[in-house]
Amino acid sequence: MAGYVQRNGISTGYHDPLKVFCIYLCEDEKEVAILVFDLLTIPENFPRKIENTELIPVATHTHSGPKPDLVRDILESYAEKALLGAKQSASDLIKVTVRRFAVSDVCDFRDKPESSAIPARLIEFETVERLFSILLFPCHPTVLGPENLLYSSDLIGSIREKLRATLNHPVVFLNSCCGNISTHRTRRDRSFSEVERLSDLFLDQFSPVTVCQILKPEGLLIVEREFEVRFVQKNINELMLDERDLPGALLLKKRINSPKNSRVRISFLKMNPLKFVFVPFELFFEFSRLIPLDAPVFIACYANSPASYVVPKSVKSGYEWLASPYSDDTEMNLLALVSDELKKL
Repeated sequence: MAGYVQRNGISTGYHDPLKVFCIYLCEDEKEVAILVFDLLTIPENFPRKIENTELIPVATHTHSGPKPDLVRDILESYAEKALLGAKQSASDLIKVTVRRFAVSDVCDFRDKPESSAIPARLIEFETVERLFSILLFPCHPTVLGPENLLYSSDLIGSIREKLRATLNHPVVFLNSCCGNISTHRTRRDRSFSEVERLSDLFLDQFSPVTVCQILKPEGLLIVEREFEVRFVQKNINELMLDERDLPGALLLKKRINSPKNSRVRISFLKMNPLKFVFVPFELFFEFSRLIPLDAPVFIACYANSPASYVVPKSVKSGYEWLASPYSDDTEMNLLALVSDELKKL
């Protein structure tokens, strides 16, 4: 199983089925599919196309799923089936409605002493034949801990299913900039009953307010850019490590023979005026506040390939800093690329 460096043992079964969702978009001859898997990350070298359809694969970041690289062939098969089903049921898009709300005590910042309400977005797509929504919510779905050996979509799966029952249409979950947001301070224990308690609390606070409506959005465009990240070795000899830091220290030791640099793919999707950015990284929440906004912009993490934390330059300790293999300037370099491409869209 993937997700915890301290987990011992292999999966003994499943608690709830892991799912794949496909959002199929087309305009003229342009075809794009957003594929969302209940996985920790997207495996290396996942296909970029199925026939003429460009793919944006995204993981929900559950820590209770299989190691992605071990099931890549299965994932590709499910992707083909999901895309075929989405194409067969596709119908003309009438309207997109963006709504916002915030929830407290479900998850919280790991690096701030005070509690905060965490913002969420619900993007509702109305087609000629059906409705579906995207829930964009920044939260590490880590109620279940390393002792759990059952496959599960964890908190996000429970929220997703309860929202589906409330809205009476499918809901697709996209995880956003949650590098410093998790259930670490809000969960009472690491049980399946606690998953249900926190998802009930989320639903109790679900009161979305409409931000905007777009009738028949046009101008479908996908742009992909390569981004180079530089790997560095970190000196932790003078750091005082607490219990939460230990998994990060273990990850750091495993990176002794890491490459000097790597290239990852960033995907930009435009449905005028909506803009989506898909990155493989675990970004801190504050990154989303640094993006210059001239239109609604939505950032989804854990896309395209496996990657690690990108921490602010000011962060010099803690689990996230230890787990990140990247140089201090990575966040600002990524911000420059994303801001520049958004201006061009």
